[in-house]
Amino acid sequence: MNLANRTFEGDVPKLTKWLYTTSGAFRDASYQFVSLFLLVFVQFCGLGNVTASEYVQMYSAITIIIIILRIWDGFNDPIMGFIIEKCHFKTGKYRPWIFIGAVTNSIVCICMFWILPTGWAYVACFALFYFLWDFTYTMNDIAFWSVLPSLSSNEKVRANLTTLLSIFVSVGTFAVGGIVPMLASGNQEMTYKITALVTSILFCLSQVILVLFMKERKVSDVVEKNDEKMKFKDIFTVIVKNDQLRVSIIGILLYYTGSSVLVAAGLNYFYFNFGYQVGGTYQFYFTIVYAAATFIAQLLYPLFVNKLKIKRMNLFTICSIVTIVAYVGLFVYVFFPSYTTYFPILCIFAFIAFFGQTIISLILYIMIQDTIDYNEYKFNERRESSIFSLRAFTAKIASSIQQLILYIFLASASLFTISNKIANLEREFIGQSDYIISEANKLTGPQNIELWQRIVFQVGFCIVPLVLFILTFIIIKTKYKLDENEHSRIVKEIGNRKNENTSL
Repeated sequence: MNLANRTFEGDVPKLTKWLYTTSGAFRDASYQFVSLFLLVFVQFCGLGNVTASEYVQMYSAITIIIIILRIWDGFNDPIMGFIIEKCHFKTGKYRPWIFIGAVTNSIVCICMFWILPTGWAYVACFALFYFLWDFTYTMNDIAFWSVLPSLSSNEKVRANLTTLLSIFVSVGTFAVGGIVPMLASGNQEMTYKITALVTSILFCLSQVILVLFMKERKVSDVVEKNDEKMKFKDIFTVIVKNDQLRVSIIGILLYYTGSSVLVAAGLNYFYFNFGYQVGGTYQFYFTIVYAAATFIAQLLYPLFVNKLKIKRMNLFTICSIVTIVAYVGLFVYVFFPSYTTYFPILCIFAFIAFFGQTIISLILYIMIQDTIDYNEYKFNERRESSIFSLRAFTAKIASSIQQLILYIFLASASLFTISNKIANLEREFIGQSDYIISEANKLTGPQNIELWQRIVFQVGFCIVPLVLFILTFIIIKTKYKLDENEHSRIVKEIGNRKNENTSL
């Protein structure tokens, strides 16, 4: 198969559209598995049978390693964006990096869960594999997301592509987020190992198929020449020059941090608040609510903006208010008497919160895509990879902050002692799941977790996101100016320039 010169002009080819969007399910399943469960794996399996003091020391070291590497990787994202902008292969601008990143990341992910030395040797191995995992995923991630705005400048096409991709991304997220907790209690180590193997293989295969059969959109000669002239300092000057990109990045950083904090709590939230035996089951139900809210929001978004003609900023305002109110409800919930019997109330608050968050996320994705056209309009340079590397940069910084928040509030609530005891049970009584569950139940749940511990936990995973959502709303509402009318004017002007260059 000839992979060179696989480009198109005009409408997005159907095969490219469906391969690109569906592959998001498999790549995100792999990413979200690591994002959601790597630290749970470390917390309850990886550190193994160690003393309480050693456990806290090692977990603290791993937390510091993650924060440092995530911050470094955030700065590494723009560097990778620069490399992609400069290196135009015969096989395409993005496809080679999608391929290399997927293959190498899949190998590293498997190693991260299957190679398990003991004690501080595990901490050293974790640092190496986590660095490699982050680095290789960046190759794939920057290239993959840069494809999205490059496929079309049409607002409706972008909205549909973004929605479709988000749906498949959610499928991958919900598959691992819902199924894994159901299987993990009492058998965590093997559950995580098998899941790492399966998700890594599927991720790799989906990206290889995408690379073999997708086409990239042909860009104008003027833009391509300007991209090739790009200097390293331009990675950072693009955000200095592009005021609307700057606003989008700040908004996305705050939003990413807020929206990921509750998800980061994950199994810890359900283990400690509801009990070890039912924690995984409750998270499974919670994930179904998450999936339902996200799917419905993704399906309704095109209806809101295309059919009902609701202005994007108005929709952003409504969903921000709805999300803020829902988080207040989530905070209050665990202080109800016998709150475990009112789990449907938690699900209602969660559904409202996740619905609002999904709409906000889609709007922010499209906003940052529009800043690419704005950049071409202002400076005759698109810089897809550089701009989307900044999106990835904010995600990595947000992840570092989220990890710090998780550590602070787990430590402040004195919950590490409990997780250390469960980790020792998981390692010492492998295969005796009934005994592990029975003993772990004596350490978790409302009868064992004191009120002050729940208060600390709820502040970290409800009030902190609430504050961040309010800040996101204020910044986007007051500083972002690229509404639908302005974006249409910009795209029209860019089209006129291309026509003039063609006629010359």
